[in-house]
Amino acid sequence: PPLEDAPASGPLLAIAAAGTGAGWRSAALLTSIDGGARWDSAGSTGLTALLGTITVPPGGASAMLEDRTNILEVTLMAAGMTLGDADAAALDAGANLAIAGSELLQFARAEPLGGARWRLSGLWRGRRGTEYAIATQAVGDPFVCIAADALRVVSLGPETIGGALQVLAQGPGDAVAVAASAPIDGRSILPPAPAHLRVEPLPDGSVRLRWIRRSRTGWRWVDGVDAPLAEERERYRVTVAPSAAPARLEETDQPTLMLSAADCSAGCHVSVRQVGTHGLSRPAERLVQATGEGR
Repeated sequence: PPLEDAPASGPLLAIAAAGTGAGWRSAALLTSIDGGARWDSAGSTGLTALLGTITVPPGGASAMLEDRTNILEVTLMAAGMTLGDADAAALDAGANLAIAGSELLQFARAEPLGGARWRLSGLWRGRRGTEYAIATQAVGDPFVCIAADALRVVSLGPETIGGALQVLAQGPGDAVAVAASAPIDGRSILPPAPAHLRVEPLPDGSVRLRWIRRSRTGWRWVDGVDAPLAEERERYRVTVAPSAAPARLEETDQPTLMLSAADCSAGCHVSVRQVGTHGLSRPAERLVQATGEGR
């Protein structure tokens, strides 16, 4: 997802690179969106990135609270790479942001374990709408510290969604270029999943669903009012799947929807997605039980 609060008009892919040698500075970049039939210059890499792989995944936790239970252990690419601590004010300002697997997180404490291995704790999980990736990491997944001056951001057109970006990086004196690729899934221009999907049972057996709209901009929430919409209009697509009836689609322009007593009589699965300018958000999901309660 974009690191700035201004809305992106097309997919954004960030390239981070580092070398194992002490004298490594940067590499020239070539990119292709057509399977290598044509290559375009993308300039050079940014400053040396702090990157490596996950040694101990962080496990599951809530994105609503600081994770003081789990730790993340990583092995950086070179022993000379170092990580540091950050207090609450620094974290609030965006310090120690990293991507672990597909989850953006921040860490308050970085403990060296020897060599290039580090233990990270005091985790802020699922940053910038990546709560869906919590607990999906595996040993060997990539770890990259996110710093603007260490990234080369490539802007692409919306029509590239569904394809892949291929990258070649070659430093001075390198005999061959290093290759990498990434799917273009459009996450930088899609709204995050709605939050706080709630179930309100009513006396007649029906249920009122409520949720909170989120936005792909306004993450800092500096004005204390609602986050900007950042889409052409507010719209939601709700999949209602009663246990005793076929699933159906409902659309609404309000963050609420009524379910009938018949929908809930044998339980019902509900999935809510925000309709963005460029596509659908990830779903917020809830199982409405026959008693009208949700979980």
